[in-house]
Amino acid sequence: MNKKIRFLTVSSHFLIIFHLLLGGFVHAESEQAEQKLHVITKPFEPFVILQEEKFIGFSIELWETIADKMNAEYELYHVETMTELLNMIEYGEADIGIAGISMTAEREEKLDFSYPFFESGLQIMVLEKSNKPFSAVFDSFFVIFSPKLFYAIGLLLIALLIMAHIVWFIERNNNPDFSKKYGRGIWDGFWWAAVTITTVGYGDKVLRGDIGRVFGLFAMFIGFFIFASFTATVTTTLTIQHLQEAINGPEDLIGKQVATVEASTADQYLSKQFLRVSRFKHINKAYQALEQGQVDAVVYDTPALWYYASYEGKGKVKVVGRVFQKESYAIVFPSDSPLKEKINRILLKLSEDGFYKKLKQKWFGS
Repeated sequence: MNKKIRFLTVSSHFLIIFHLLLGGFVHAESEQAEQKLHVITKPFEPFVILQEEKFIGFSIELWETIADKMNAEYELYHVETMTELLNMIEYGEADIGIAGISMTAEREEKLDFSYPFFESGLQIMVLEKSNKPFSAVFDSFFVIFSPKLFYAIGLLLIALLIMAHIVWFIERNNNPDFSKKYGRGIWDGFWWAAVTITTVGYGDKVLRGDIGRVFGLFAMFIGFFIFASFTATVTTTLTIQHLQEAINGPEDLIGKQVATVEASTADQYLSKQFLRVSRFKHINKAYQALEQGQVDAVVYDTPALWYYASYEGKGKVKVVGRVFQKESYAIVFPSDSPLKEKINRILLKLSEDGFYKKLKQKWFGS
């Protein structure tokens, strides 16, 4: 029991005397004040949305219905961070907390939770399109300096040199297109081999002997395979580069800069994965960092990410991959709160009479 409730309990003895003397007027006023609940929330779209100095959203409508069923008066306050909200509940500065508050074993040690009213989890948000400057230039440099490309070029040069030697040896004595001198003759053969393999076919050097022409046919056919293999290596290198940059799940976050909200369940998850994490007090700052290219991804609660991607971030960001690290949202109370059982019974009734299903369809669709 917090200090305020204790104070009102002690004062009730004096109020009884006044009740006897003054007909109970003051005592009735005290009971009314004692029953007014302090409810704390925080913006968390689409559960809690601040719109024209008024709160709306899934959690707000749910609480309004619960309060009506309890016939309870309340005052609604809001804070900016989840840490503030949980601290106010823990230290008895508020009676009830509601937003999108995840139930965790760590929080359960200090607080009480209602039955879950929403099943959620974590997901990843990335940019719709890469906004890295000169990305095409970076891709080109990656391909040029790729070890696989050097390997492919090396094999191609070796094949051309082998063909150049064979052609020069066959044609050097009977074909003026190929010099009898070794150095110049090998260059002539190399040029012919390169033109033949790439199917350019300048025709400035032609094989004249029967043996040479047979070898030329062989070189033409084998050239298709050599050049196709070289092209495939370049294409594969580019594809691998794009796949390595893509983020499609938590396993792809290694080596990436990830943003989230400090002290959130997403922050707790990322800390255990030993990832590079940028922590912000507000999720909007994380969205901004992503759109400005300061981070590679945002990891946060699935409903919040989908809401942003569908409205303010539409066309700029997208949610990818599966839902992971599943979690449940619930109403939070100070430890041993008498309100817990009352609200649990109301939550069960709202689920049984179809209200909860209609509310969920209203805010999240079918």
